[in-house]
Parts: sequence; C-alpha cells; structure tokens
Amino acid sequence: MQSEGLEAFAERLWREAEAKASWVCLGLDVDLERLPDPFPRSVSGARRFLLEIVDACADTVVAFKPNLAFYFALGVDGIQLLRDLRDAVGHRAIFILDAKVGDVSDTSKRYATTLFDVFDADAVTFNAWGGHDSISPLIDRPERGAFAWVRSSNPDADDIQGLNDDGMDPVYLKMASIVSNWNTLSNLGIVVGATRPTDMVRVRQRAPAMPILAPGVGAQGGMLEATVEAGFGSAPGGVLVNAGRTALWSGRGPGFARETCSVLEEMRVVIEAVRSGAVRSDGR
Repeated sequence: MQSEGLEAFAERLWREAEAKASWVCLGLDVDLERLPDPFPRSVSGARRFLLEIVDACADTVVAFKPNLAFYFALGVDGIQLLRDLRDAVGHRAIFILDAKVGDVSDTSKRYATTLFDVFDADAVTFNAWGGHDSISPLIDRPERGAFAWVRSSNPDADDIQGLNDDGMDPVYLKMASIVSNWNTLSNLGIVVGATRPTDMVRVRQRAPAMPILAPGVGAQGGMLEATVEAGFGSAPGGVLVNAGRTALWSGRGPGFARETCSVLEEMRVVIEAVRSGAVRSDGR
C-alpha cells in the first residue's frame, strides 16, 4: 500500500505530464565530441551546453533522463557535472537517472542511496534479472519511480528477451507480468523500446495502468505515432517518449537550444494529436 501523505510516482508523472500536455522526455547523454561551436570539448563546455538546454526546454518536456554511464566516463568531473545538472533541473521537470542497476540486496541498497539520496533522482531504471530481493531497495519508496528494463530497443534483444522455450510467453512478457505484480506502491514503470510497437501492445495488456518509458525514437528508428497508439493505457499508464541523440544534437549554431526545443515541441504536438485521434500511424 502507498505510504500516507506521499504521492505515488506514477500518479505524479501522470499529473505533471497532463498539466504540461507533454509526455516527452529528453535524454541527456553528453558527448564532448558533439558539443556545438563555440563550446570547448571539455566538461566545462558540456556544463554550459547542458544548462542552456535545460533552461530552454524545461517547460516543453516532462522529464530529463541522463544516462549514468556517459557521466561516469568523464571521471570525477563528470560526477560533479551530473550533480550540477540535477540542481539545474530542480522542480521544473522530473529527473530520471538511466542506470539499469540491479544486484544482490546489499549492493542494491548502495545503489538506492547513490541514485535517490546523493543524486536525488526522481526515478531510475533497473535490471530485474536477479529477482525481487535484488532490486527491492530500488522500488520500496513510493514517491520515487523505478522503470524495469523489460523490452529493449537494440537489435539483438531477442537473444534473451525473445526466448520462448515453453511455447507460451517470451521472456520479456513474463518479466512484464512479474514487474506488474511487484507494483504494490504504484511507483513502477516498464521500459519498452519504441522500435517494437507490436511488443508494446502486448506489454500494455499485461500492465494496463503502469507508465511505460519508450526509448528509441529518432536515431534508432522508433515510430512515434505507433508507439503512442500502442502504449497509452488507463491513468496513470502513460507513455513517456524519450527523445535522444536526434533531439539533443539537432542544433549546431548559436541557436542550438531553440532547435532542440523545436524538435521536442514537434514531438509533443504529435503525441497529443495521436492521443486525441487527430493523427494515425497509417496516415488516415
């Protein structure tokens, strides 16, 4: 049951997304080599770039999602950059740390402390392969979200996720059902790649009122309209569509932040149009 006085994360996500009329999430996977001119290819240049992006786009997106690996790869300065980025986002948008963590319980407790207390993430992604006890520290705070990595967007996902030895459900669908059963605090969600809208339909059937985080739109070829049509369920079961490299690095000149926001706004408008029935993925 939900702890008294705390708004469950899924309810908060639905409320804030509907208030902004935006189910767009911007991935903030920093790459020093892709920083636009005149930023130096350094952590200080990345800080200036990211803070301008956040300031320009905070009203357009409902969430920002930095991937932990891109910041850890920059060493101690990258860790401080992530902390600075979190401070910059503040309460203007939901802050999701994409870490895909999961380990034995004692280790997961440290992950929970790091992600929720040190970096103050509103939500994280996790890998449920170790079972419930391996991730319980990550999912036992109702006000903090946790998205299970269930159906990924990479081409070789079927090596494991698609296995179907018993002739019934593939592994990813079994995982979706298990995670849905764990959702006793209404704070869990499921990651399903936007490259797999048919699979998203099947996951949504297993988890009718859980939020879905959908990466893979843009550079990975995910289909925005089909993802929205397949994924939206009853409240609070929305689809948080992640805009990644195509959006973040869309601008090269002085107006780079405006160009990124323009891409995000186009996505926002399409999502709302599909939800209202004004646009269909078949073009009708």
